[in-house]
Amino acid sequence: MPKTIKNVYEMAVSFENLLKAHKKARCGKREKKKIVLFELKLEQELLELEKQLKNGTYSHGGYTKFKIYEPKERIIMASEYKDRVVHQWYVEKFIKPYFVAQFINTSYAGIEGRGMHKASKDVQKAMRSAKSKWKNYYILKMDVTKYFQNIDKRILWEILKRKMKDKKLLWLTREILLSTEGMVGLPLGNYTSQMFANIYLNELD
Repeated sequence: MPKTIKNVYEMAVSFENLLKAHKKARCGKREKKKIVLFELKLEQELLELEKQLKNGTYSHGGYTKFKIYEPKERIIMASEYKDRVVHQWYVEKFIKPYFVAQFINTSYAGIEGRGMHKASKDVQKAMRSAKSKWKNYYILKMDVTKYFQNIDKRILWEILKRKMKDKKLLWLTREILLSTEGMVGLPLGNYTSQMFANIYLNELD
């Protein structure tokens, strides 16, 4: 795995890749009005996105805010659908291959093939191993209070810049990060936020 990401952005921008991202973004939500409207002009929408991403005129849209109450009260910020397509494409082409591949094996959140069930099984396996070696063992449970809201975007930007050396990729990354300019932390609801949150805490790992 290369230490830095460079000379990859242009090759990744294509109608075919954006179509794949759209299919992932719409999964389980095809009946929603915004997605139906997007699909009525699918070719036109994706070709326009491709052009904007290539020539650097893409601009991240706004957000729709709403509250959820399970498992606790939180404010979710939903991006416009075209931006969700871009998020999917961005994560698939740049975050997963270059960042997620370097996470430790016991990082689980938002990672395909891992998740809560694998985490539970791995913890149980570790407990059985500890019990066979020592009479007493301890589990330290920790949490970061209001984690997404407390992520420092300046620090995150410096972490991302260490690996990203492609100028157009840095431009798009900045466009995504600054889509909530004036807001502290990352918006709950963005696919990119889940991945950025993992990258941020990977420094601790």
